[in-house]
Amino acid sequence: MEHIWAFSSSAVTVCAVDFLDPAVAGEPLARERGARVEVRPLRWRPAGSIYASSALHLEPAVLRVDLLESSPGAADRMHWHPGMRDGEPRGRTFDRDLSADPRRWLEDFLSGVSQGDVAGLEPAVSTGLRADGPAISAAAYDIVDRAMRVLDEAREPWPDVTRDERGLA
Repeated sequence: MEHIWAFSSSAVTVCAVDFLDPAVAGEPLARERGARVEVRPLRWRPAGSIYASSALHLEPAVLRVDLLESSPGAADRMHWHPGMRDGEPRGRTFDRDLSADPRRWLEDFLSGVSQGDVAGLEPAVSTGLRADGPAISAAAYDIVDRAMRVLDEAREPWPDVTRDERGLA
């Protein structure tokens, strides 16, 4: 299940991830499980009369935080992607503070995002994030709380799963 906080021109999503990298599938501890938090541009499209429901379209993520672990409680694969192009992440950026205290790191991260204060973002995305800043800040507690609950659920005993061609459960 994906949780979505929709703002005027951006959204923050939280979902569970269970990933096996096909490039290292045969290696021990290749499985990664946890929570994924993404910042995504949002497009509203009015439809029909004033009584009609508007269409919402989530664009591919521009930032991602992966609270992933190779085993329950390991906190060894937590990283973030400060830039993404067309939804594809660039290299992983590891931060000791993220692994040490993911809740606090994510709170600080959302504070920076809400100020449009993230290097490498396109100007239109940064402008949208700054405009949504107060709303993102107001929702930060709920977003972080949900991400931590998803991470806690991922730390339960890991079930056997069937994977798709990308390695996702």
